[in-house]
Amino acid sequence: MDLRAWRQWRLDSAAGPLGDLSLVALHELAEPARIEGLPGVWSPADGGLTAELAPEDGARLEGAAAVGVIRLEEDGAALHFPDGRAAAATSQPGSPHLLAVWDPQAERLARFDGIDVYPEDEASVWTGRFEAAADGTAEFLHQGDRDGRTRRHGSPGEIVAERDGETFRLVPFRSGDALIVTFADRTSGPETYGPGRMLLVDGPLEHGQPVKLDFNRAFLPPCAFSPAFNCPLPPRSNRLPLEIRAGEKNVLWKSERA
Repeated sequence: MDLRAWRQWRLDSAAGPLGDLSLVALHELAEPARIEGLPGVWSPADGGLTAELAPEDGARLEGAAAVGVIRLEEDGAALHFPDGRAAAATSQPGSPHLLAVWDPQAERLARFDGIDVYPEDEASVWTGRFEAAADGTAEFLHQGDRDGRTRRHGSPGEIVAERDGETFRLVPFRSGDALIVTFADRTSGPETYGPGRMLLVDGPLEHGQPVKLDFNRAFLPPCAFSPAFNCPLPPRSNRLPLEIRAGEKNVLWKSERA
């Protein structure tokens, strides 16, 4: 889709029923537990979670009543409840059994007033190449981890690009068949979201394959919309000593524009 349509899609997605703004919790489950605000008993399971639900809970899964022990596949369909809340199974490296909870009454959703963006900039489209790595993984710090630990993500190689006489080796992490580059630059903090931004690169990629890096489609990580997320932070190689004035800048909140 063109840039204008993509930016509208970003707005619609963030504010959607299962959008980033309405995520209110990400519970890590190691044993069966009851979750505040949700009915039922939730348990870790191979490849996802289970929820033990009663008829009076009114839960529905893909339009059908969900009663008894319901299996939720990782990153699969969400359970929906009569009060509008929804819950689904997900994971991230080091946390295999996560329960994501969305609430249509989330305070941040009510305050959302858009996404501030830079004008389109043709000079912010880079061309690089993909260099495959034998290991296929890389370590990332995460925004929500306070103990300094790293999480090992799938990372099949590096994206090598030259700019203004310098060579940059960007380390992405795998997201399905695509790759995501989480990066920071000299606008991070003064002009754009301080922890950094992200850029999606279509894949899979082969060694030596040219790669287009269109920073006009640089986007804010989910943590910019809700503190319930735990986003990977840019590794040192992805902290660029230049200004990238392209793509999304910050979330706009109604109280900040009054």
